[in-house]
Amino acid sequence: MNVISLCRYSLLVGLLNTCNAWSGTIPIAENGSVITVSEQSLRDAHASFKTQIVQQSLPEENEPLTPPEDIFSLISYPTALGNMAAYVTPEPKDGKRHPAVIWIHGGYGGISDSDYFWEPQPQDNDQSGSAFRQAGQVLMIPSFRGEDHNPGKYEMFYGELDDIESAYDWLAKQPWVDPGRIYLAGHSTGGTRVLLASEYGSKFRAYFSLGAVPDLKARVDLGDMSVPLPFAQNEQEFRLRSPAAFLPSIKNPTWYFEGEANFWDAFKNVNAFAKAEHLPLTVIEITNGDHFSIIAPVTELIAQKINQDTGDSCNIQFSEAELRAISQSLAK
Repeated sequence: MNVISLCRYSLLVGLLNTCNAWSGTIPIAENGSVITVSEQSLRDAHASFKTQIVQQSLPEENEPLTPPEDIFSLISYPTALGNMAAYVTPEPKDGKRHPAVIWIHGGYGGISDSDYFWEPQPQDNDQSGSAFRQAGQVLMIPSFRGEDHNPGKYEMFYGELDDIESAYDWLAKQPWVDPGRIYLAGHSTGGTRVLLASEYGSKFRAYFSLGAVPDLKARVDLGDMSVPLPFAQNEQEFRLRSPAAFLPSIKNPTWYFEGEANFWDAFKNVNAFAKAEHLPLTVIEITNGDHFSIIAPVTELIAQKINQDTGDSCNIQFSEAELRAISQSLAK
């Protein structure tokens, strides 16, 4: 898996603060670029637009490896395009329904050719999502259209939003899963998919995005995308893949986390907009952390919160003391 690298932007001073009403745009970069926030929902925007896939981004990928049976099963989940591959932790066979997490990994490409998801990973860069299964939760790691010999074409932050919802539908039907306690989490490109998914629908109880980008065009302008863009490069194609453009579509509790070393200052403006519009989005900058070092401690904390989230609706909160403890651990 190739992992996206992010650069830090400088905050545009004086633009958009928590006391002002929404101006209709969100500053993105120090060059003065802004993104207009849509009054149309992301789902409606998808319904009225057809993406143009003009080239293949990904190299030919192999079938996913067979995982250790005591850690994962390799399954196929149905979608509108056909069956797609995923890893899922095995049935506990304890007669209980358990909370579940769908983890969207970073980088570009699927889950094939790697034992990454079940082999131990370093604490300062653990992108495996293992914190959730280690906390006793059902963990599903799906691949999407155009990946791992799945049907369809790779679309990069577009059609896979439907695949994510199809993965949810499959998971919710499993008798050992609590369908009212299914969460979506992801890192880097996976984090961007999580934010977009939180705007596209509201099936998941809560959404946790680590290291997403606010605007895909701004990210592309930084260079080093690792893979070619599969879609036609025009304003609307980029816009429909940019979370900052559809923030009012967020309906369920959503969190964004990033380490201060790689924090996009545009998310300070996103946070201000979310507060002004009373959206269920919380932006958290982890001091002493970077794009990778925050993953393990943040996902461990999220997993703990999920186990405690047993009410009729999501009651997850992250205290200043808990976040400070993560920051202090990263400073060592």
